[in-house]
Amino acid sequence: MRWADAVVRGSGNCSIRLIVLCEGGSGAARQSVINAFRELGVDGEGFERFRMVALDVPPTADLAKVQRLLNHGVVKEWWHMEKGCVTAEWRAASSD
Repeated sequence: MRWADAVVRGSGNCSIRLIVLCEGGSGAARQSVINAFRELGVDGEGFERFRMVALDVPPTADLAKVQRLLNHGVVKEWWHMEKGCVTAEWRAASSD
């Protein structure tokens, strides 16, 4: 088993994990989540086993818009959200 214990050079990207609740986290629901974030310049991939979508948010994305959509989805109970790795720029753009 391999482990990382240090960052050599940060990418500036943020990692966000979503557990998709709408439609039971179906493939179509996960894809619609990915599509919504793709419109904001965010890439993602879905994982059927966990009903999860992992988002890779680049530093070039409008972080405030991404955060508003994330928070809106939490309020609407479309997904549960967990921030995996965020940057100082992400925290500065925080809409919380």
